[in-house]
Amino acid sequence: MQTNLNELIAPVFYRLHHQIKNHEYTHYWLRGGRGSTKSSFISLEIITGMMKNPDYNAIVFRKVGHYLKESVFEQLIWAVDKLNVADFWQINLSPLGLTYKPTGQRIIFRGCDDPKKTKSVKLRKGYFAYCWYEELDEFTGMNEIDTLNQSVLRGGDKFWVFYSYNPPKSKNAWVNYE
Repeated sequence: MQTNLNELIAPVFYRLHHQIKNHEYTHYWLRGGRGSTKSSFISLEIITGMMKNPDYNAIVFRKVGHYLKESVFEQLIWAVDKLNVADFWQINLSPLGLTYKPTGQRIIFRGCDDPKKTKSVKLRKGYFAYCWYEELDEFTGMNEIDTLNQSVLRGGDKFWVFYSYNPPKSKNAWVNYE
């Protein structure tokens, strides 16, 4: 039995959920401290969105790849469990990823020690409709993000790019200007 998405999303995100559903924008910046539920919200949007369109895949970035498994990977598994759709998803630990069994769609995870390494990322089917940058403030700046976006945002007509981060302590942090 699938769960009602409105029961899982914090009310503060209802309007944003409708904007994403209607594809009002391509880029979504989610700033908030720990406990803001921004990562939970993003993971629910990615899982439900992929299950509605067989051409949609997702890629998730963190600056330091070592932290992928304990953060965004677990967060997406949480979303699969909360939506009661675990029987439809295969969890892969090596390489780290999730696969939607009915169609073969994939969620892949990448650390970004060198953004140019992402140029070789390919999918057998569909395209990366979803892209998530977790802990955005750890990246070096928009040049790095632009390089990654140019590598993965191609081959489709609709994209949703999520940028999630905690407010940096320094007012001069690059992410505050974007």
